[in-house]
Amino acid sequence: MRKNRKWSRAFAMVVAVGSLGFLASGCHRSPEEKMTAISEKIANKLDFNEQQKALLADIVGEMKKDFAEHKAQRASMAGDIKSMILSEDLDKAKVKELIKARQERMDTKVDKYLDRVAALHKTLTPEQKAELIEKLEKLQKWHQ
Repeated sequence: MRKNRKWSRAFAMVVAVGSLGFLASGCHRSPEEKMTAISEKIANKLDFNEQQKALLADIVGEMKKDFAEHKAQRASMAGDIKSMILSEDLDKAKVKELIKARQERMDTKVDKYLDRVAALHKTLTPEQKAELIEKLEKLQKWHQ
């Protein structure tokens, strides 16, 4: 009888660990997959029509393209930061240079996406805008 209990406990443990691994693996999405999932969630929550979905897909497609193009720059920046951490003294000029370069890339992205976001904004109904405000307020409370 004890032998059966031992095996059943071992089996239960293996199943539990396997289940946790299976469930956890579903959370590991690429940034591009996350962008798609978030845009789909937005479209569903705000009940987008086909025109709105197409405008959102255009924005997300451009974001994915930019993300891929800037991958090397992010890797280079991460290498620079690692070497700064390992150095004896922090090179303040280099830190400012990295921040300035990052800010410039962000500024160009804002200019690039602003027209597309404005076009999507024009298509939102008053109900969709109210729903969006409600979601933003909930998010703001969650971050406080």
